[in-house]
Amino acid sequence: MKSAVFCAFLLHVALLLTQCRSISEDPDSIVARVNQSTLTVGELEAELAAAALPSATPQMKKDRVSDWIRTELLYQEALRLNLDSDVKTVRDLEKMRREHLANVVLEHMAADSAIVVSDEEVEAYFEANRQEFVYPEPELRVSVIVLSDVTTARQVRNQLARRSATFEELARTRSIHVSSADGGDLGFLKRTDISDVSVQEIVFSLSAGQVSRPVLSESGSFIFRVAERREAGTLPPLDEVRGEIVNRVLRDKRRDLVRRFVDALRQAADVEIHDENLMRPEPDAP
Repeated sequence: MKSAVFCAFLLHVALLLTQCRSISEDPDSIVARVNQSTLTVGELEAELAAAALPSATPQMKKDRVSDWIRTELLYQEALRLNLDSDVKTVRDLEKMRREHLANVVLEHMAADSAIVVSDEEVEAYFEANRQEFVYPEPELRVSVIVLSDVTTARQVRNQLARRSATFEELARTRSIHVSSADGGDLGFLKRTDISDVSVQEIVFSLSAGQVSRPVLSESGSFIFRVAERREAGTLPPLDEVRGEIVNRVLRDKRRDLVRRFVDALRQAADVEIHDENLMRPEPDAP
């Protein structure tokens, strides 16, 4: 029981809405109360915004309030048991406080440092790390038209064969699949993205531009088209992986910025390491 209460107490430190307040608050602003602690509308909205939920549904708000009440109950019980004066608890809380403030310093530093990734840097990274972007297995850009029955599917397949309408047009007007709005486009798929092994074989046997015969399943009749093939071992165009490269370069630049920042702090500080104490053998247990 003590362990559960202690864990809940530590969790309380990470929540912003568990600050004790007097019940003299404006009653119209109070969402919940546990003994002398209150949760206000402003605090709830601030917490939801911090969690990237500014447009939370009523149920989501109720769930947040329930979480606050649960945490507050456990927090107050921890205080009643004097767990806040426990030596290990105090040490753990101080460690959490120090680590949090250290991270806040880094966040402020990163916010004040405008890091830019140029096109030249993206191209240089791509050239230096080409092998990392090579397709390890074949990928196909697949489109689909799904019809309710095989007779309709055969009619649509004949339209495609006669070229009386394009695949995209028929997908938009006839397909019952959710991809119809995108002309049936499913994007690039690997074999493992298709759960049915028999469908895998049919789709991956198609050449670029080729359309399959109707494929019957429990959920309807499918007509597949392969728009493009990426064979294993081929390199994607730079524009396709540009976003990933920008993120990688940004990550490396931020790491370097943090390293240089900490090095500068260390140079300006009085830092000592006593290896003789660090490596001192542990005393023999009695």
